[in-house]
Amino acid sequence: AKDRKEAMLVAAEKAKTKKASMEEQLRERLLNAELLSAVGGEGLPSGEEMISLICAEQRDVEAKLAANEKGIAQLEKDCKTCEQAAADLEQARGAETDRLAERKKTYESKREINRTGLIEKRTALKEYEKLEFADLEAARGELERVETKASSILEAIESARAGRQQAEEEKTGLISALNILKETLKHQEEAVEKCTKDFQKALKDRKMASREEFCGLLAEEEEIAVNEGRVLDYEQAVRTNQELLEQARKDAAGKTKIDEETLQEEVDRQNEITEGLRAGNTALEHRLQNNERVRKNIADRETSLETFRRESERYGRLYDLVAGNINSRAKITFEQYIQAAGFDNIIAAANRRLLPMSDGQYELCRKDDSNDKKSKTILNLEVQDNFTGHRRPVGNLSGGESFKASLSLALGLSDTVSSNLGGVQLDALFVDEGFGTLDRRSIESAMDILVNLSGGNKLVGIISHREELTESIPQQIRVKKTKTGSRIEVDTGL
Repeated sequence: AKDRKEAMLVAAEKAKTKKASMEEQLRERLLNAELLSAVGGEGLPSGEEMISLICAEQRDVEAKLAANEKGIAQLEKDCKTCEQAAADLEQARGAETDRLAERKKTYESKREINRTGLIEKRTALKEYEKLEFADLEAARGELERVETKASSILEAIESARAGRQQAEEEKTGLISALNILKETLKHQEEAVEKCTKDFQKALKDRKMASREEFCGLLAEEEEIAVNEGRVLDYEQAVRTNQELLEQARKDAAGKTKIDEETLQEEVDRQNEITEGLRAGNTALEHRLQNNERVRKNIADRETSLETFRRESERYGRLYDLVAGNINSRAKITFEQYIQAAGFDNIIAAANRRLLPMSDGQYELCRKDDSNDKKSKTILNLEVQDNFTGHRRPVGNLSGGESFKASLSLALGLSDTVSSNLGGVQLDALFVDEGFGTLDRRSIESAMDILVNLSGGNKLVGIISHREELTESIPQQIRVKKTKTGSRIEVDTGL
């Protein structure tokens, strides 16, 4: 019962593939019909040639219909014979009755098949009556020409669409840049206008006649600083001299005059001491002023620094999370997380291929290394054996099983890329060897999948030395060894 179930599943898949192929051919014929109407029927045969073609096709179909009618008559005769035999053996019992009933079903099935074939032939005859070509070769030639022309037209349309899309993207970028430049120019013009108004107001407040007069009074900041320093030094010197004079007068009251030179020397010495103390005092005052300014700046920036500190801590935690440095159960980076998610999609697509090829025994699974806190490798593969219910490393698979798994992963990657990249198609697939490790049943399963792919507008190339594959592949490139070297033979299957 299991073998019959598997055979029915294989037959269902083949029927589904054939249905898809027939739908694709129907769409191509509709497209060719539209293209023929679009080009205005250029190069079509004349009316007499089309009538000759239709007559020839009609005779051919009538001959086939006659043969089918003869077959139907013979089948009806066989059916009557079966019915008579069934009536004669109606009283029979046991295994003979079952055998006759089975034969009756077989004949009835053949009769239904022949009736279906008759309907198909009549339908084909009606379609042939609509043909407008001299013969079948002319129709095929015209079909090839129209297909070639349609292909070139479609390529030109796709190229034009790509060029238009690129131009639209460039236009959008240039418009955005132009808008930014216009906005910047507007802000700059507003700033210039404001500065001009402020400058005119300043000239008016200072009662200056023109800009030239203002520029003539300008001085370098360094010069202004030097002059201000000189003024301060002079004022400080005046105050110092006044204080010294007052102090000298107080000290000289009631005292005897002494030697001027000795006094001058003492004065000079005291002046040196005073200047040193004054310089130290000035330095301390400057340091106090600078420290007060720094303290005020720190107090003003304390709130913003606290905000920046909290943001820095939040961004630091976010970075550690993305980099996988947080002490958690699964130490993986954000990049590895994205890779694992994409890899799961590829594995799911691969399992849709591997399950039929392995008769439902094997499934690929991504190994979960999250329990190992020292490891960040989460892209290892394991295989689930559905017959035993256990997982094991992919390295334990045999050669044939490894080939099935590799082929399934390649097809899963192709399906995932096609679905995730906006319609990008991987139009070609080449399989290099690997079939030598498979038995006949596994080869048939793998070939069914590859044939299904080739029916979906995908080129599939197989490199192998197995003789069984030559029976299933009509188009072949064979390499023959000779004494003078190797040569290539191409078999198109026609």
